[in-house]
Amino acid sequence: MKPHHLRAKAAIIGFGDSYCARGEQKSALRLATEATRIAIADAGLRKDDIDGVLTGRAPGSDRRFQWNNIFSAYAKFTPTYSSEITIHAAGLNSMLKHAAMAVTSGVATYVLCVGADSGAGTADKVKGVVDIDTDPEFELPYGLIVPALYAQVAMRLMHEYGITEEDLSTVSVQCQNWGVHHPHATKASKGLITLDQVMASPMVCAPLRLWHCAAWGPAGTGGAMIVTTAENAAALSPRPIYILGSGECETHEYMTDRLALRSSRLDLGRLPNITTTGCKIAAELAFEMAGVARQDIDIVQTASNFAHMELIALAELGFAEKRDVGHFVRSGITDIGGALPTNTNGGWLSFGQPGVSCVMDSLVEAVRQLRGEALGKQVMGAQTALVHAVGGMTACNSVTILSNHR
Repeated sequence: MKPHHLRAKAAIIGFGDSYCARGEQKSALRLATEATRIAIADAGLRKDDIDGVLTGRAPGSDRRFQWNNIFSAYAKFTPTYSSEITIHAAGLNSMLKHAAMAVTSGVATYVLCVGADSGAGTADKVKGVVDIDTDPEFELPYGLIVPALYAQVAMRLMHEYGITEEDLSTVSVQCQNWGVHHPHATKASKGLITLDQVMASPMVCAPLRLWHCAAWGPAGTGGAMIVTTAENAAALSPRPIYILGSGECETHEYMTDRLALRSSRLDLGRLPNITTTGCKIAAELAFEMAGVARQDIDIVQTASNFAHMELIALAELGFAEKRDVGHFVRSGITDIGGALPTNTNGGWLSFGQPGVSCVMDSLVEAVRQLRGEALGKQVMGAQTALVHAVGGMTACNSVTILSNHR
């Protein structure tokens, strides 16, 4: 089966999301279960209709092995098709492709895709990310922190492509413009910000300042989506969201691994480099499967854990050249009222990064926008959305294209 044979053959017929109120603590399991209950009701199904369950990697707040089994046991599902999709947290994005393959092949009829994380134990979670994402022999012993690794990429991006601190800061301002409208965005209470405020914020790791970095938060989020065939969707749902295309690419594990990559069958630029990621390949695969062009995309959600990562993503998704992407963003095209609304819930920079569920948050925002049910600023008339996810130290990229029209 060629990838384009999956185009619009599966759809999301129900979705749910759950959040922690300010000062409230819920476990990842509770958040996932709440979102699942809403998704099943939204799809008009019964719990026993679900025969497939997919999760991403274990939440940072609940790092038990076989978390998909843990969740199914907690929620009392007995699936006949089940797995964790774990290309780091980006697997949460790729779940929809795996669900589409399952339902179109007849392996399952209704596949639940679910992800959640909780802010409980945030200090341990931050250390846990460092322990997981740094090489135990060549990086971890030197006391590296995650911003330091991403700062290397930012510095190299500036050197190779002329990206400026103002370009990075514009991304932060625009994400906050969107974020202030979302009731669950971590930085919404900070209000609107200016370039000067961003560029005067404390330096975390040059050239990354505080406003260039994603916040830990909200206190917890969960998301769930139920996928079935397009035929079932047409009969069951008045507003299905079709899975048009999906692609993924894994290039390395640790940053030192990427620096050691000297050749590849993929077009990753002149190697070695750390400024071309697998997003480029994942996007090409997703667009090929979807059969749509860049100008057909109405909304983009990127994995903006740091401001420069949005710039890289927008370029590698094919919306701008890397040398021009700073000007592209400064033009306002990705801001409110722009032609390519980007990170409409504030993205990871302003909505926050509450653990691995940040990927599911981007998917939830895309589905809400396509259904005209945004919790924040609604993009009117949006028909097609692209969601990009990254996991690890730029290691794993996944791109999914969704539409409310088949």
